[in-house]
Amino acid sequence: MAQEYIVLEPNKYGQVHLNKVVFSSIAKNVVEDTEGVVLVESKKKSIVTEVDGNKLNIALRVKFACDVNVADLCSELQTKIFESISYMTDFRPDSIEIAVVGFIF
Repeated sequence: MAQEYIVLEPNKYGQVHLNKVVFSSIAKNVVEDTEGVVLVESKKKSIVTEVDGNKLNIALRVKFACDVNVADLCSELQTKIFESISYMTDFRPDSIEIAVVGFIF
């Protein structure tokens, strides 16, 4: 059964639980700050965050500008999302999947 939160390692102050919305928000901010890419607005969610057994999986549906190198920008986006989540939460996502569903002309 999928969970709604990640449990961080306990420290001397207690145990921290982070809701999956936190990770979705961080990923959304990274996409909004990256030039040449936008999240897809449709009936399906543009960011799907799943937590299963304290493992974090993020899937994004995006559109790229027609003049960018898709492979390089996907790699850059994955790296930025991974680093932002790791830096802000001290937790490392297990997978970040990017689905390119269109282009911006």
